[in-house]
Amino acid sequence: MFKVKTILCSFMILSLFVVNTSSWAQSDTLPNDLGKKVNTPEGLKKVIDSKDPRFVIVDVRPETAYNNGHIPAAINIPRGFISDIKNPPPKDEYIILYCYGGLTSPAAGERMLADGYKYIFVWGGIADWPYELETSK
Repeated sequence: MFKVKTILCSFMILSLFVVNTSSWAQSDTLPNDLGKKVNTPEGLKKVIDSKDPRFVIVDVRPETAYNNGHIPAAINIPRGFISDIKNPPPKDEYIILYCYGGLTSPAAGERMLADGYKYIFVWGGIADWPYELETSK
């Protein structure tokens, strides 16, 4: 009986985790399947190199981490708090978010959607960026 209760309890906890886990890593709100074009380091680099004005790359890490090294062309909006920055991007631009390892950017994406941003793509973490970083000091 104890074994059955333990298994049942474990199953319930696992179910809660699965139900409450955000699916940001697998989804995006960019139109026309653009998320599929930017979901790899190579794809994101192509967008950066093209200087496509529709895209805004956003580093949601703390300012000190951003200053020490960030993906080229990225702006810094720590944790996605728009109210904390002077010149937020327009709400109809294509926002690509990243953090260090991919754990903070999903919450920042949800926050920015709640703030009225229409197009959010959670890219993941800078730890996956194999190219050169820029610094801001």
